[in-house]
Amino acid sequence: MVSVVIAAFNEAATVGQCVQEALQCTYAREVIVVDDGSSDNTAELARQAGATSVLVLNQNSGKAAAMAAGVQAAKHDVILFLDADVTGVTPQMLSRIVEPVVDGRVEMYVGVRMRKTIWLNKLLRYTPIIGGERAVTRRLWDAVPGRYREGFKIEIALNHTSKQFDGKMGFELIDGTVHHIKEQKYGLFAGLLGRILMIGDILKISFQIYVWDWAIGKLKSWGMQRQGS
Repeated sequence: MVSVVIAAFNEAATVGQCVQEALQCTYAREVIVVDDGSSDNTAELARQAGATSVLVLNQNSGKAAAMAAGVQAAKHDVILFLDADVTGVTPQMLSRIVEPVVDGRVEMYVGVRMRKTIWLNKLLRYTPIIGGERAVTRRLWDAVPGRYREGFKIEIALNHTSKQFDGKMGFELIDGTVHHIKEQKYGLFAGLLGRILMIGDILKISFQIYVWDWAIGKLKSWGMQRQGS
C-alpha cells in the first residue's frame, strides 16, 4: 500500500530507530533506506533494524538523488518520505500523514515539525516551507521537473508542483519528535556549513520557482499576446 523511503547520510546514530518507527506504520509494506554515500555504518545498522531494502550510493549525491533512488526502487504508488535524523515519530503521526494520500483526498500531505519559537510555529501554519516527513503520490513525484531535483530543492519543488493537481496538498504541525541537528552530528563548523548550504538550496529554488519562472511565464504570455494582435 505504502513504500517508506528514508534517505540517510552518515546517520548511524539514528537510522536504526527511524527504521523501527517506520515499520510500525500500519500502511507500510516496505521500508527502503538509501545510504547516500555514508562513511559510517549507516547501511549495516539499517539492515539490522529490519529495513526491507538498503540501497547504497557510491558517492554522496544529495537528498533529492537519494529520494529518487528510493522512489525508483519502491513497489507502491504512495511514497512516505522520512528523515533519518528525526526520531520520536509515532505510528499515529505516520497514519495521519499517510491516510489523506492513500484515501485520494490529496496528492501530498506533510508533517511539519513544530519549532521551539511560538512565532515560527504560527508562520508554519500558513507557509509550510519544508518537512521531511511527507507522503506523496508517485504521479506527483514524476511531475517535478528534473531541474528542481537537486539537494534540498526537492521539497519546495514538490510543494509547488502540487498546484498542478488543483493544489491538493495538506499539512499539519507535529510535536514530540526529536531532530538531531547538523551541528550535533558533524560538529559546529561542518554542521553550520551544511545548514548554510541547505538554506542556500531553499532560497535558490524559491527564487527560481516564484520569481524567475513566473517572470519568464509572463514574458512568454506577453509575447504570444503581441503576436496574436
